[in-house]
Amino acid sequence: MRLDILKPFIISIVALSWSISLCGQGLERAKELYKAGKFAEAKPIFEENIRKNPSNSSLNQWYGVCLFETGDYKAAEKYLKYAASRNILESFRYLGNLYYLDYRFEDALSQYNKYLEQLKKKKMNTAEGEKLIKNAERAAQMLRRVEEVQIIDSLIVDKASFFKHYKLSSESGTLHDYNTFFNLSSKNSSTVYQNQRGDKILYGAKTAKNGYDIMTRSKLIDDNWGEEIALPAPVNSSANENYPYLLSDGITLYFASSGEESLGGYDIFVTRLNLNTGNYLVPENMGMPFNSIYNDYMLAIDELNNVGWFVSDRFQEEDKLIVYLFIPNTEKKIYRGGDEARARSLARISAIKDSWIKGADYKPILEKIARIGNPDEGNTKKGDFLFQINNRITYITLKDFDSDEARNLFIKAQDIRKSIQETEDKLQRLRNEYRLAQNKKPFESQIVRLERTLLKLYGQPEELEAKSRAEEISYLIKMQNQKKQ
Repeated sequence: MRLDILKPFIISIVALSWSISLCGQGLERAKELYKAGKFAEAKPIFEENIRKNPSNSSLNQWYGVCLFETGDYKAAEKYLKYAASRNILESFRYLGNLYYLDYRFEDALSQYNKYLEQLKKKKMNTAEGEKLIKNAERAAQMLRRVEEVQIIDSLIVDKASFFKHYKLSSESGTLHDYNTFFNLSSKNSSTVYQNQRGDKILYGAKTAKNGYDIMTRSKLIDDNWGEEIALPAPVNSSANENYPYLLSDGITLYFASSGEESLGGYDIFVTRLNLNTGNYLVPENMGMPFNSIYNDYMLAIDELNNVGWFVSDRFQEEDKLIVYLFIPNTEKKIYRGGDEARARSLARISAIKDSWIKGADYKPILEKIARIGNPDEGNTKKGDFLFQINNRITYITLKDFDSDEARNLFIKAQDIRKSIQETEDKLQRLRNEYRLAQNKKPFESQIVRLERTLLKLYGQPEELEAKSRAEEISYLIKMQNQKKQ
């Protein structure tokens, strides 16, 4: 056979071999990029290879992951499903993650269970698989109990100053930047809540474990802040607790936690103070739509205007947050329509208009909130006195009392204190005159009489204040129980 006849075939074979070699080199490069987490760079190489070999299960896995990691979830599903059908381990996890992000929690749970089964078969560590299953189960349960909440406005804001968009009435307290409030150069990611009376603050502070715990301080008579006290368990835990807000009742506390009962990062929780014991009840996860698979925190309610706020980083850039303005329900209203797509939409807050009541006019509320100005930093209201009800509640004016009987007892105690002071002053004057007088006899009977009067008065204010405190606590407990009924 002549060489010139064979030459084209030889050239073709050489070219094919060269092409295969280059393709192989490209694939190895893509694998290296994949392992390094450089999915955007690896993706076009895998895409080229999968066109030539669409039935390769590993290529489907790698390409599907690259699509997922670069945000193309819709396209990723096809390739991950194919890889999963070939029992590629990581495809189950990624496919579960894809469904999880889409709020298809039952589908996610199915894939996570398959992932766990494969881990067990391969005798690998199952901790991650078990955690994924637990999260999916919790999310699925939340979705089944998603609350119908009227979210009347939303605003994308800078993460560093989100609290400035909470237009709280003066009766609801104030929110401040932690670093500004304490005049610190640190960069604590926290806020300070200061109550309406200005005598109590709650905030998240960094701890030795390099996380956050919720702390409280009360204002002293000299206008300085008292000792920093960490809220006890079950509020603070081994996880991060931050962004507290206390309702005007001094009992209901909202805060954010990244603990085991949270879906993704921070979740919003609510707890209440047990006035009988002085301890907080076990915190309750607020559920969806307040919480999501992203970070959600800083829920605050203005009871005077019947509006509330919370923030989330769902679907936002790194330095941005979305502030939601909502109307609090007097009772939790669970969606029971049976339409899973609508339930997912409500949970995700896909469109705030979907939560609106037909025919409702929210414009007057929005206009009213817009007229509320931001409070000046450090501008607090000073009261007439400091009266500690318990370790969580302090009164500074007579208007703070809810019980008329408790108020009257406190007034009586104050009147007696005034009488004691006046009597002590008078007694001191008489004693001074007694020392200078030549005829001391007239002063002796007056001094003895005033001393006897003081002996009777001493201890009465404390006794009356104790009764006042007990009566007020009893009344608050009664009101708290009535609200629950």
